[in-house]
Amino acid sequence: MDATGRVNDLIEITERLANLLTKENKALNDKDANEATQYLDEKGNLSRIYETRIQGLIDDPSILANAAPELRDKLRELGESVNIMIKENAQLLKITIEANRRVVSMVAAAVKTQQPGPGTYSAKGTADKNDVHSAPRNLALSLDQSL
Repeated sequence: MDATGRVNDLIEITERLANLLTKENKALNDKDANEATQYLDEKGNLSRIYETRIQGLIDDPSILANAAPELRDKLRELGESVNIMIKENAQLLKITIEANRRVVSMVAAAVKTQQPGPGTYSAKGTADKNDVHSAPRNLALSLDQSL
């Protein structure tokens, strides 16, 4: 593939990555984790391809030198835009992960405080008012079948 084709290929990949990051960042801003997670696989694939293509340009700078100036400018602008989106994405993911960690921690703490007590009556048959959290597990029931 010639220099123009390689740069056009990278521009297309960069545009696809930018569109995907825009969608994911919007979902994260909207706190829609279900939508955000649907982009993970594609984002991972596009990111790897993007990094590989960028590394190819770093390894062989003549590719960019032989490309048309307008293509180089377009690629530079897209690259800057994608880098900003990547930083925003990382920040949003960090915030989302921390928020989820806090929710899980709060739920775990609430569950720990709601452990059932020994029951409503002590062994002597008196009500235990100090630690009553739930009804006794072996509650006696009677059913009036005379109706």
